[in-house]
Amino acid sequence: MQPLTKVSEIIIHHSQNDGHTFESIKQLHISMNGWEDIGYHWLIDSEGNLIQGRSENFQGAQVYGHNKESLGICLIGNLDSHPPTSEQIKTLINFLKHKLKQHNISTENIFGHNDFPDVKKTCPGKFLDLDLIRGKVSS
Repeated sequence: MQPLTKVSEIIIHHSQNDGHTFESIKQLHISMNGWEDIGYHWLIDSEGNLIQGRSENFQGAQVYGHNKESLGICLIGNLDSHPPTSEQIKTLINFLKHKLKQHNISTENIFGHNDFPDVKKTCPGKFLDLDLIRGKVSS
């Protein structure tokens, strides 16, 4: 795995499946994608628990061409079929505030996976309002 030397972006994902757990996502990334570890740095389950994935010392697997400078956060669940839980939102907002301060980056550098031109997915899901999240993080 390549080292992550500077964080200038945070990229939000969803797992696209309500049955996923940290363990199942990690196994999927390793067995199907051939990666050494789970692709996301952090995951948030439906109860709002923050779970560390890949170490922040290493590049994640967020978006091709952006992994050198990004942290990835995955909300576990299918946010194309329902909104995230209030617990997930609370944890996400608090964690984003912490990470923006830690890495001295602005809310403009919080992205959804689908904010990048080559991504043909709805990720982080049509029920996650990133503009609302950015607004709450900056207030």
